[in-house]
Amino acid sequence: MFPWNNKIPLNGSNSADFFKNMNPSEVENYIQHVMKSVFGGDFSQNFPFQGDLMNSKPKNEPYEIFETSDFIYVKIPVKEELLSSVKIQHTANQLIIANYPSEGKQKKIMLPSPVKRKGTRAKYKNKLLEIRFLRNEDHHLSEISIAQYDK
Repeated sequence: MFPWNNKIPLNGSNSADFFKNMNPSEVENYIQHVMKSVFGGDFSQNFPFQGDLMNSKPKNEPYEIFETSDFIYVKIPVKEELLSSVKIQHTANQLIIANYPSEGKQKKIMLPSPVKRKGTRAKYKNKLLEIRFLRNEDHHLSEISIAQYDK
């Protein structure tokens, strides 16, 4: 367990020794434990746009996600008899498929980057449902001025 009760020396030669003797795997395990207790078992789904580590698709999922500079494609195998009941919705960062993988179920897929509200297209061919999203590159950057105070 991470030594929270130990006082971390802020000055002097002891600070380097303190950090040198720490076990990184214990710190990692503690952080994972806290994150799971706060956000649930699969907490990565609650944090969109966190880079490659958070956007990696679980290995046992049958869908594919492909990204280009303008579009995001999601390919999902769907049985033809389910196609008439499948409903597709999406937010800026998540695809929601109702009545998939079976009637009455719902599948949520995190998208690797933000997408636009309009312009999404879906087509069904060769037992695959392909959904094409328009990427949204507008990240709403804000510039912040730095206040300088005289001492």
